[in-house]
Amino acid sequence: MRIRGTTTLGASQALALAAALGSATVYAAWLDAAQLATWALALGVGRAAQLLVDGGLKAALVRHPQGLDADAEARLTRGVLSAAAGLSCITALAAAWILARGHAGTAPTLLVAAATVAYLASHAVALAALARLERAGRFDRIGHIEGGATVLEFALPALLLAAGLGWIPSLLAGLILGRTARALGITQAARGVGAPHGPGLAAAPWRDGLAMQTIAAMAMVRDQLHLWLVGPLFGAAWAGAYAFGLMACALASQVAVATVSRVAVPALRPLSPRRRAVRSARSLRRLTLWTLPLLLLTWPLLQWADTAWWEGRWQLALTLLPGLVMRMALALPLAVLGPWLAVALPPWVTARLHARWTAAELLLAGAGLAWLGAAGLAVSWALGGALGTLLFMNALRPHGRGWFLGALMGRPKAGRRRWSMSTCS
Repeated sequence: MRIRGTTTLGASQALALAAALGSATVYAAWLDAAQLATWALALGVGRAAQLLVDGGLKAALVRHPQGLDADAEARLTRGVLSAAAGLSCITALAAAWILARGHAGTAPTLLVAAATVAYLASHAVALAALARLERAGRFDRIGHIEGGATVLEFALPALLLAAGLGWIPSLLAGLILGRTARALGITQAARGVGAPHGPGLAAAPWRDGLAMQTIAAMAMVRDQLHLWLVGPLFGAAWAGAYAFGLMACALASQVAVATVSRVAVPALRPLSPRRRAVRSARSLRRLTLWTLPLLLLTWPLLQWADTAWWEGRWQLALTLLPGLVMRMALALPLAVLGPWLAVALPPWVTARLHARWTAAELLLAGAGLAWLGAAGLAVSWALGGALGTLLFMNALRPHGRGWFLGALMGRPKAGRRRWSMSTCS
């Protein structure tokens, strides 16, 4: 199988990055920390709901040697649509209860509820189709669709804000239109991908899916500690500062990281252990050369932007940025090691490894917050990134870690300078 469209996927995400950079400039100028924290909470809750309706099945299907047959795929789509409808009703009832009790303002509550429903519905519609496209290596089509949808989701609100519309309607418009465009585009593109070669699975691999969902849930816990710990303990301003810093780091690194981690599982799945190790090492070397300089430039660029454009309103976030940049840099190998683990180890073995890492991150976060206050999470996150890399490297020891380190430290061979993760030699 050839992985098609790695460059297209990266270019599409670069376009989305450019749109996000422009949008972030507007958000930072026109939204305060509490509003930005509300937006981050809406996206966080929406992605958590998406995880529930996904059930880990998309990742399990991409990882599995066989795909679903047509009947099983239809049953899966009906099941996740039913789950999305039920969760949407629960979301509406929860929002009504919060408003009736006066626990939160009307506008923030509606934004969080709408984000949740939008993520639920759009992912339920596109789940099976997206798994089929990724299994087929059609990242060219995925890149075009998701790049355009991301631009719509994050750039349209900035344009509407500039036109004078309120922040809640602007963010809602971009969110709903972007998620709708993504779902429709993915389902349309998947119609051109045929059934799997040979006999397909007659039922979705629910056990593997539950393991993958557990892994994704723990990753979400690690990534959103600023919302679940810092916000309640130290207030929305601190949570908004963390959200701003994480957004800046993600913009600096996400194009390369998301591209490599996205294509790695279907690319590594058919390879021998030695070739997996060598391919992963080459990808990590290129990923580091591309991403690390951008991360290191983030802090001075934001210092200049805060002085020139934002009148110093994000100084609190800038004090956190060194720790957040360190987190991203030390965890950079995980973009390659994570997919390698997913194809080298059984799903529940990988889930237990993530559980150990998550427990350690929570302990580090508690110690950091107790010792340094709200700023302590940035320090604990940096230590947690290094810990995750060490845990993953240790788990891969019997699966080619020596080959990986040898290829990582060795001199690149001529003609091997492409970014592609294609399985074709």
